[in-house]
Amino acid sequence: MTVIVTFDDYVPVARFDAVPWTNALIEESATVDGTYTLIDTIALVPPDPDPSTPATRSFTTALGTAVDYWYRVKFQDAALNVSLPSVPLQNSVVASSLYATTLELAGILHLTSSEAARRVPLTRVIAAASAEIDSELGRGAPYSASDVPPLVTEVCLERAVEHWRQMESPFGVLGLGAESGPIITASDSWNRYAHKLAPLKVAWGIA
Repeated sequence: MTVIVTFDDYVPVARFDAVPWTNALIEESATVDGTYTLIDTIALVPPDPDPSTPATRSFTTALGTAVDYWYRVKFQDAALNVSLPSVPLQNSVVASSLYATTLELAGILHLTSSEAARRVPLTRVIAAASAEIDSELGRGAPYSASDVPPLVTEVCLERAVEHWRQMESPFGVLGLGAESGPIITASDSWNRYAHKLAPLKVAWGIA
């Protein structure tokens, strides 16, 4: 059995020698710190005309071998030189139904550090928000990637921002900067998201 693994919003390493990356090399390992094996090579079409400002890339391989294996990406140029690998992600996270992208969330958070260094924690808070949405809506299965309502993506991003802020501040206190000072969040911060999602709710509990 082969496993399909999709990689969303990967940005090749910027280069300032006018040489573009031409391939994405997908590597797989049974453990996060194990030995990674090349399983697929995907051409980057077209190559970046200016490799100092590389475009965001998304791609899929159907050559994964296990649902819970770990995957990382290297970029390769025409001379077979390769970049450092991306941060490894487990297939259960890579392929799960996430209702927003790390690129969207990074933009909202105004993150300026390297995309690779932030991918794991960004994915984690998006996954947490997506799971909460699925639980709230009472769906038997997550939305497919082509069928996600805009309201779900909006709530996912808003909730993911809240999860991110809670990683940086004491629970219940969200810093807004030196000028505004901190604010205290409500004890049940999910309520407002539940109200926004109400039009999409499949099942309601018995009062």
